[in-house]
Amino acid sequence: MKLNRTVIINKPVNKVWQVAAEDFANAYKWMTGVVHSYETPAAKQAGDALPGRICYLENKENPFHAVENILSFDADNHRLEFEIFPVKTSGGDIPIIKNHVVMQFKSTPDGGTQVFWDCNVELKLLGKILYPLLKLGLNKGFDGILNDLKVYVETGQVSAKKKKFDKKIGPLKIATV
Repeated sequence: MKLNRTVIINKPVNKVWQVAAEDFANAYKWMTGVVHSYETPAAKQAGDALPGRICYLENKENPFHAVENILSFDADNHRLEFEIFPVKTSGGDIPIIKNHVVMQFKSTPDGGTQVFWDCNVELKLLGKILYPLLKLGLNKGFDGILNDLKVYVETGQVSAKKKKFDKKIGPLKIATV
């Protein structure tokens, strides 16, 4: 399932790139739905130039989480490519195998940044059956991520949705790396 989203952020491209790409491991600071995130330990230990991140999506032991591996990091052209693998050890099945994302950041004539989110979500059989609902939900989710990024970069504060999410999950209950 191919999905494309875009947003205009009223800040220079280097500022947006810094938050979304250079500080990739710290998505929990601004992204709704992410309880905690950190740089992939194995990549960090190996000194990998393209580390990824782990994003906890629940506030409990052995949480549902996503492993996100950077495939390409092009600072000169402000292009970031990564794959997301959902990992759930208990509960219902996840209808997604992986999500391949390309984010491109382009300067606008007025000094802002247009962010392009192009992804290809690989679905399991359940995902193919639920395709119409899944497509609606994913589009809404990706729009939310881009809006969270916009609010955070433009204001230095988290979005109202992220604030509400953080309040709901309460203090961090999980061990962090």
